[in-house]
Amino acid sequence: MGPRGRAALRSGAVLAVLLLVGGGCPLTAGAVAEPSGGPTAAATTFTLSVTATGDYGYQPDAFQQVPTNATVSVTFTDDSELAHTFTIIGVEGWVIPSSFSPTQIDNLAYGDTPPPLFNANVTGSGDVATGSFESPADGWYEFVCTVSGHFQNGMYGFIAFGENLPSNLTSPARVEIGGATIGPVQAAAAAAVVLAGGLVYFFWRRRRSKAAPAFSAG
Repeated sequence: MGPRGRAALRSGAVLAVLLLVGGGCPLTAGAVAEPSGGPTAAATTFTLSVTATGDYGYQPDAFQQVPTNATVSVTFTDDSELAHTFTIIGVEGWVIPSSFSPTQIDNLAYGDTPPPLFNANVTGSGDVATGSFESPADGWYEFVCTVSGHFQNGMYGFIAFGENLPSNLTSPARVEIGGATIGPVQAAAAAAVVLAGGLVYFFWRRRRSKAAPAFSAG
C-alpha cells in the first residue's frame, strides 16, 4: 500500500473513533449537551388552613407571603351551623365593593370573569373540604363566601402571593354583643329590634299613665 493509501486509512480510523465517542453523530455548532438522569428540583408546596366561623367570618382572614408558582394544599373547616364557601376570586389587586349584591357576588365568582383561583364548599358544623391549586405570580386577591348574604355580613378576606398585603386593606368588622360575636348586618338588626322594643314599651307606659284614674287628696 502506498503512502497516500496509508494516509487515507489513518484518516478513516480517526473518523471512526470520533464517531464512536460522539455517539454516532458529530455535535452541530451551538448545540449544548444536556446531562441526563441528574437530580431535579423538588416542587414547592404550601399548606393553607382556614375555618368558617359562626360570626360570618374566616379564621384567619388574611394570608401573606404565600409562595408563588407552588402547589397550595387547602383545608377548609366549617365551625358554624351554616353552609359556606371559600372562594378566591380570580381578579388580582381589586377590592370587591361592599355594595355588591348576592347576585353580583355569584356572577363575579362563577360568571364571565376569570375563574376563581380556588373554590371549596362546606355544608355545616364539622364538615371539612380539601383541595389544591397552583399559586400565581406575585399579587394579592380577595376571597369570599358566595352563599347568599354572607359577603354582605362581612365574610371575606385577602391572600397575597410572594408579597405582603397592602397596608390600606381593612379586615371585616366584628361586633361583640353579650359575649357572642356577630357580623355588622346582624348587629344592625339586633340594634333595630332593641330600639323597636324600647319604643313599644315607652308608648305602652304612656298610654297606661293616661288611662290611670286621677285621685284627689281627701
